[in-house]
Amino acid sequence: MAKRVPKPNFHVVLLAGGSGTRFWPMSRADRPKQFLSLLGGRSLLLQTWHRARKIAGPSRIWVVAPRKLGAQVRKLLPALRKDRLIVEPSPRNTGPAVTLACATVAEHAPDAVVGIFPADHVIRDEQAFVRAVKVAATAAQRGGLVCLGVQPDRPATGFGYLRCAEAPRKGKAVAVARFVEKPDRARAGRFLRSGRYLWNAGMFVWSVQRYLEEAERVEPAMVKAAKGHLAGRARSWGRAPRLSVDYAVMEHARGVQVVPLDVGWDDVGSWEAASRLIREAGHEQPGHLLLESPESTVFGDQRFVALVGLSGVTVVDTPGALLVVSNDRAEEVKKVVEHLRKQGRKDLL
Repeated sequence: MAKRVPKPNFHVVLLAGGSGTRFWPMSRADRPKQFLSLLGGRSLLLQTWHRARKIAGPSRIWVVAPRKLGAQVRKLLPALRKDRLIVEPSPRNTGPAVTLACATVAEHAPDAVVGIFPADHVIRDEQAFVRAVKVAATAAQRGGLVCLGVQPDRPATGFGYLRCAEAPRKGKAVAVARFVEKPDRARAGRFLRSGRYLWNAGMFVWSVQRYLEEAERVEPAMVKAAKGHLAGRARSWGRAPRLSVDYAVMEHARGVQVVPLDVGWDDVGSWEAASRLIREAGHEQPGHLLLESPESTVFGDQRFVALVGLSGVTVVDTPGALLVVSNDRAEEVKKVVEHLRKQGRKDLL
């Protein structure tokens, strides 16, 4: 008779860092994307918090954020326990942030299994998400480092991919053969047709001890920096390598698995994505007029905006700056931020 796997002591870690350069001018250095109500109603961070509450109690939800964003996190999430905010002294990418979070959780609950979730994603089918996380938690309890991989519905070139060792199946964790960088369109089409690839959504489930052991093996400087910071050694954090958790750990780790997600996921990675989600949801744009301007959207309520004969355009109206961008070039908004930095325009950053 198979040994019964005990129910995991499940915790959730929300990653609330990032600079949000693709969402300028509404997103600024001190107010990145996750704090915005891009789709109306709750901010992305608050949506993520409520989703996390479906799989863990408030005492088992942690938020990682840079020091400069800590006050905003507390204001937006009053139910977050004071000792559950993990403050990064400075942003150093997701590798150090995740490692610091796992080391912190391990101090409080050495047997914990954690779900690592970015705080700026959209998930439409939350019940299916909860079911997939439970499958991943069981696999993590058995020692797997589990990714949540999104079932692709198009040959997207803006995401990394996970190649599965076997065809992914709903409700099952399968081994990951390798991580694949963002492909060109022809290659992405082959990935989609093969049925063996999933989008890498940057969501993970694992035992904190198992992760720290693997991170210690493949990127020991990162673990040393995180644990040194927790021990009160002020200079330790600055020695953490600026690496993503994928590049630092997961691409080199043993026992990596993936559970497929088919939950209406979107990483809302640009104004084009936010505009598309608004249109798909059928949200009205009160206070604005769009005449013969298909697939165009206006964000902002500073003034009346009228569009005439402009298709595929997003307008973002804020008190200090106005952005008009073609949807097919929305990824290039970050170039505006780079230009403003070079010009020393801190007032617009």
